[in-house]
Amino acid sequence: MFEYEIQVPGIRLYEKNNILVLCSEKKLITLNSSVLGGGFNTPNFVVNQQVISGYSGDDPMEDLAKGIKEIEISPDQCVGMMTAAHVKDAAVESEGNQDISVTAIVTAGTSNAMAAGGTPPPMDFQGMGTINIILLVDGNLTEGGMVNAVITATEAKTMALQDLKIKDIFTGEPASGTSTDAVVIAATGKGESLPYAGTATVVGGMIGRTVRKSVTEAIHRYFRYKEIHG
Repeated sequence: MFEYEIQVPGIRLYEKNNILVLCSEKKLITLNSSVLGGGFNTPNFVVNQQVISGYSGDDPMEDLAKGIKEIEISPDQCVGMMTAAHVKDAAVESEGNQDISVTAIVTAGTSNAMAAGGTPPPMDFQGMGTINIILLVDGNLTEGGMVNAVITATEAKTMALQDLKIKDIFTGEPASGTSTDAVVIAATGKGESLPYAGTATVVGGMIGRTVRKSVTEAIHRYFRYKEIHG
């Protein structure tokens, strides 16, 4: 098991059996776009499970639940996502002040990078490159603020792809993400209510900077792995 350093009281981040686990002593408030626990939830764990390259399981939710049980966690206490990227290569960036903090935890692959609004892929295309973002906000985002955080995190991800000149694999135009990206916003609920998280807000600025940095670093790690292992 590998433990990452997280400067939020009551929160741990570790990797076990190729599953990245964000563990909170108190229930988190989450907004999730991915496989397990989609929408708004109140879990103690956010997980990102590594799967084999080319994974095409018929029941990804069941596969994820099985992996969670194997590390002795109840799936009922979790929200989670899956990736073919190496979760041990997760990039973690944090920023905070005396009132709030933001930690972005990202795994990335860009083998199916695409541009939103671009040419649709072939019907038989099964892309596996995924940018998964877990955004921990040690603060009290409202539900609307959490939706706003998704927007800001997505914009920051796209800016990182622009910085790195990642292209749509079909059209060659600038990519905005991949076809299988997922995001989890996880808030602790601490402090004053935060109804907004756009780029003009303090928390939104933290989200933008941490996500942009962590996506950039995660993609660099992905490319380094490919150079070594092919």
